[in-house]
Amino acid sequence: MSKEKDLKETKTSKVKEKEVEEVQEVKEKETIAKDTELIEVDEESRGNIASGTVGAFLGAFVATIPWILMYIYGEMILSVLAIIIAAGALFGYKKLNGPIDKRLPIIISVASIVSVVVSTLVIIPLLLLKTEGLEMSIDNLERLYKFSEFASAITKDLIISVAFTILGISGIISTTKKQIENKEEVKINFNNANTNVMNQNIEEAREVFTKLNALSKENAVSKEEILAAFESGNGKRIFSSLKMAGIIKKYQGNYYFNESYANSTLKRFLVLYAKMMFWIILVVAIFLILIFI
Repeated sequence: MSKEKDLKETKTSKVKEKEVEEVQEVKEKETIAKDTELIEVDEESRGNIASGTVGAFLGAFVATIPWILMYIYGEMILSVLAIIIAAGALFGYKKLNGPIDKRLPIIISVASIVSVVVSTLVIIPLLLLKTEGLEMSIDNLERLYKFSEFASAITKDLIISVAFTILGISGIISTTKKQIENKEEVKINFNNANTNVMNQNIEEAREVFTKLNALSKENAVSKEEILAAFESGNGKRIFSSLKMAGIIKKYQGNYYFNESYANSTLKRFLVLYAKMMFWIILVVAIFLILIFI
């Protein structure tokens, strides 16, 4: 009996030892995995802040091209285009090895706003001079700003542009902060960016068009009727942005609400992208014609 008891105890002891070894092995693997993760995070956060900041500004300025083209040739300012500017800033920052830390959202915000301010106050006025057949020069720019009407108009546009930029990048900045806190890969999700603002605009416009019964092309109404029906002071802005996204459609000089596009993020994005590409191709074509003629 005692031998059997000893044998059982020995087996039990061996099983326990094996279990302890397995637990220790699992703990060692978890420790190694955590250490590896910490090393990766540490290496990622060690980037060069100076080169990353330069990259953010370069990326933001390149990404303002659609914004500038839309302003000059489309005569519109769209907050959705600020998403592209912020994306450009992030892309440039990462390309030039900027550290992924809490400073990143601040740098993206500053680069986006500064690029829009410079574009509105300097680049756009210079291009407007060019469209009028005048020389693009600092002297002509100074003369342009001496006209009080122009200075007043550009100041108003600057305020709207900065407000729209902040509005456009707010979702991206919030998402970026969360990704950094959760040690996730920092990237921009275009499906979620600016969604809340767009949905609010759609709902407000839907109410207006429902009141006017302008929900089909057969019942399309004039732009003046639509703008007069908006209770908020944002009617003109909402009308322009939703028209650009294909939600407000034109038919025989009047307009109606397109429910199909209102319910599809993909359709809205494709319409906006197609219109932007049209303007870009047109501008490039005109530029090439001017060079070679």
